[in-house]
Amino acid sequence: MLRGRARHRHPHRATLRATVALAAALPVVAVACDHTGEVDTAVVSAVVDGDTVILEFAGTTERVRLIGIDTPELARDDKPAECGSDLATAALSALIPVGSSVSVSREIVARDHYGRLLAHLVPRGSTQPVSLTMAESGFAAALSIEPNTALADRIEAAARDSRTARRGLWGLCPVSDR
Repeated sequence: MLRGRARHRHPHRATLRATVALAAALPVVAVACDHTGEVDTAVVSAVVDGDTVILEFAGTTERVRLIGIDTPELARDDKPAECGSDLATAALSALIPVGSSVSVSREIVARDHYGRLLAHLVPRGSTQPVSLTMAESGFAAALSIEPNTALADRIEAAARDSRTARRGLWGLCPVSDR
């Protein structure tokens, strides 16, 4: 759902704060590595919605939630689709189409409460995470949940700029849906 969201605060150690601050200061290429310095490669097998995909890792399938963004929800159960959900899904599909390779990097917390892998995805041939591109183009709002906040400031700035410029969903959907 496209709404302004406050950061969720959780107590954490000074080293964690220093690690997150250092990661945020690194260029995008460096942020594409997880905290172990390793980058996984996967193939997109499905785009579920504007912030969730299914990836194939050498024979293992994972449902992956993009870190740092939130997009309108598709129709589900008895709930109607939120404004722009189909456009956000199409935008993500255009950035990382089914069959494409992506670099997968994680931050500190590996999974959400639904069991989805939390990650940044960078399309082959690019250095920019798709979550940042989605926010820049106006198809996603920033969603910052600590401690996975390495790109939070950049994503929040991109979402704010796209909203001000009324790009993407910001120019199409009623204010009540955001």
